[in-house]
Parts: sequence; structure tokens; C-alpha cells
Amino acid sequence: MNKFFVVILILFILPIRMFAQYDKYLLKDPEPKSFKQSGVAFSVVEQGTGIGIFYALPTRGFYHFGAEFDVFLLRDRNQIDLIDPWTGLPITINKENNAYMMDFLLTLKKRLFAHEIDDTLRPFVMIGAGPVYGINFPEDKRRKDEYVPGVSGYLASGVDIALESQYFLGLRLQYRAIKFTKNFAQRSNHSTFDIRLEIGKMF
Repeated sequence: MNKFFVVILILFILPIRMFAQYDKYLLKDPEPKSFKQSGVAFSVVEQGTGIGIFYALPTRGFYHFGAEFDVFLLRDRNQIDLIDPWTGLPITINKENNAYMMDFLLTLKKRLFAHEIDDTLRPFVMIGAGPVYGINFPEDKRRKDEYVPGVSGYLASGVDIALESQYFLGLRLQYRAIKFTKNFAQRSNHSTFDIRLEIGKMF
């Protein structure tokens, strides 16, 4: 009876000890990391396109504090771009302005689900605000050139996708609130939705 009890005890304890030893060698998921970020960006807004640069520093809690500089080429509301069927060359109808915007914004990005989602996929929400400056050279030479300051800010949501060699692609949808001190390119409010693609490096 005692021998039988000893055998049962060995059979019961041995798997537990083996599992405990095996558990020591299991690799835990690596802790998600935050890096400095910098790169270039391309935007498509409702009335034009833009290009920019950005830089961001990581802080606690998976936040990034940074800055962006963007330049936008704006289209007129009634502007129509066509291809001449006879010459094959692009032509523009109803163009009244040659308008550009430049902004410099301070930004705050918050990464979401850092411990729940794989580290290569980084969803986030983001805000930004700062000054904007508009320059316009009207087609009608009787109108004066315009140089108008204003303020800009946005709310955004998107995702960064980490690539090899510490590069990443970022895609986000944001709403830009843009208000000038007076009419610029025949409007004072240039608020718009913005689809933004970023190509950057983490270091």
C-alpha cells in the first residue's frame, strides 16, 4: 500500500515539476516601446494637396509631443481641371486664385491599446494647433496679392505601421479647423477634412 501511494505521489508531482521548469523558459511578449519619430507627410484636403515634415519625442504613457510644418496648394471652389481632347494638355477653367497655406503646429499623439495589439500596429488619436499663414496671387491683376495670418488646429485618428529597419507608415484622417483674420482667397474659413500619409523613421 505504501509503495502504491509513493508511485501515485511521484506520478502526480512529476508533471507539475516538469511544467514549472518548462514555464521558466517560456518567452514573454516584449514590452511595447516608444521612439522618436521624424519624416515627411502628404495630405489630400477637400480643396487641394499638401506636403509637410514632422518631428516627435516620446513621453510617458505612450504619448508623443511634436511639431509639424506643412505647405498646401489650394484649389478654387469652382475650379475645373480638364484634359484638352485636341492637344492632350491639361487646362483649368474658373481659376481665380493661386493660393497657398503654410502652418506650424504643435502636436500631441496618444497611442492606443499598446499592450493589447502587436507592436507593429499602433493606433492613435492626436491633436494639433498653431499659426497658419495664407498667401494668394489672384488671377485678376486688379486685385491685390494677399498675405493673411490665422490659426489652425485639428483632431485626428489613425494608425502607424512599423516596418523593418525602424521605418514606419502612418495613415490618419483628421479635421482641420482653419480660420484667417480676414478673407483669404475669397473666404475666411478654410476648415477641411484631411487624409494624411506619413513616411517616417523611428530612432
